[in-house]
Amino acid sequence: MSHPPPRAHDGQRATRPRAVRWRSLRGRATVLITGLVLVLSAVTTVAVWTAVSQYLLVHRQRSAVAQASANAAQVERGLRTRGLPAPDLLAQLPRESGSTSLLLQRGEWTTTSLTVGADDLPTGLRRAVVDGSASSQRVEVDGGVALVVGVPLAGIDDAYFEVFGLGDLDRTFRALSTGMLAGAALLPCAALLLGRWLARPALRPLEEVSTAAAAIAAGDLGARIEPHGDPLLVPLATSFNGTARALERRVLADARFAADVAHELRTPLTTITAALAIVQARREHLPEDAREGLDLLGHELDRFHRLVLDLLEISRSSGDGTLAAVEGVLLPDLVERSLPEAARHLLVVEPEARRVRVCADKRRLRQVVVNLVENAEQHGGGATRVTVSCTAEHGLVAVDDAGPGVPVGDRERVFERFARGRSGDRASTGGAGLGLSLVVRHLEAMDARVAVTDSPDGGARFVVSLPREDA
Repeated sequence: MSHPPPRAHDGQRATRPRAVRWRSLRGRATVLITGLVLVLSAVTTVAVWTAVSQYLLVHRQRSAVAQASANAAQVERGLRTRGLPAPDLLAQLPRESGSTSLLLQRGEWTTTSLTVGADDLPTGLRRAVVDGSASSQRVEVDGGVALVVGVPLAGIDDAYFEVFGLGDLDRTFRALSTGMLAGAALLPCAALLLGRWLARPALRPLEEVSTAAAAIAAGDLGARIEPHGDPLLVPLATSFNGTARALERRVLADARFAADVAHELRTPLTTITAALAIVQARREHLPEDAREGLDLLGHELDRFHRLVLDLLEISRSSGDGTLAAVEGVLLPDLVERSLPEAARHLLVVEPEARRVRVCADKRRLRQVVVNLVENAEQHGGGATRVTVSCTAEHGLVAVDDAGPGVPVGDRERVFERFARGRSGDRASTGGAGLGLSLVVRHLEAMDARVAVTDSPDGGARFVVSLPREDA
């Protein structure tokens, strides 16, 4: 019959696809916070750009209009009182570097620049100023952006115009936009780091629960959550710790119950065994059918005795918290001494593993080897080979059997308590299904692992991995 399906644990759990990092709760929280920071930063950047650019532009325009109005008033006074020619009046005006003054007097144009003339002024602006309305307009003059300010004078069709270059303002805008673009380029990275940093404390309660739950799953029933004064963690810690205490009490109660039952069964079991021995001593005097019944009774009594011993061992590993007496052990020698006399010829020690030493509890490791060999005899058609090998970090013990192997889909339950074949026929399995469960418990106490794979000969292979003493 095939092996009972296995239970996965740390050492032999099947490889599962790793969850996408950003699909985790922390990843989603980080992305959410990062997106929020990016949106707020983008809105702030646009608002700052708009406010600063408008302020600089309005301030520049007001300054230009004020200067042009003052210069127009000076020109008007000069025309009335001094009688100076137009070029001389314009030459005396205070102007910004790069600005140009133009005067329209009796239909004649006068300019202070060799490159900027009346043709560079917008027609609509000229007409509005000549009609008596002071105006300003941004235009492109001589390959650059400029602000033209026109002020009407007292004379008929007389007007004063001043052209202010906006190159300095344009350079300011370019520097500001460059800085903001550079900031925008660095913003996603900064926002991502900030989001991850902000997500950490927010998810600390879940991390605490995850750590404590993992410890309990690994067998540490005393694991608890410490809230450390965190108001978000206090109710969660209270609920979780209460559940953990209830689980610990239940497990310990079950272990004590199993121990009590096993101890209570030992006395009648001893009596029955003794009585059976007396009857077996008179076997030759019994009829043939009575002998068959006696053999069947002896077989079942042996299974019963093994079950009681397994229950005692499980209660010991579950209930009293006894730590493994781990020490340096010469693996090939211990495996050879652990094998039954009839199975020692199956031992194969790889050359590189002849002197390998592992960290193990001798009593527990002997029980592991015995249980694996008995499992092969009961469920796998008998053990075919016991191999001792090693890697750079581990010593390995592999037990092969002659059975049909363990299907991949069944390798999740084989190490559970009372796990048997799919049929659930106790007689056909020849055991109670506790041996491999004890293997897991003993190995976990030694920080070792067991895996079930396919044997090269076609059966099942159970591989025990123990940490090397010199690793």
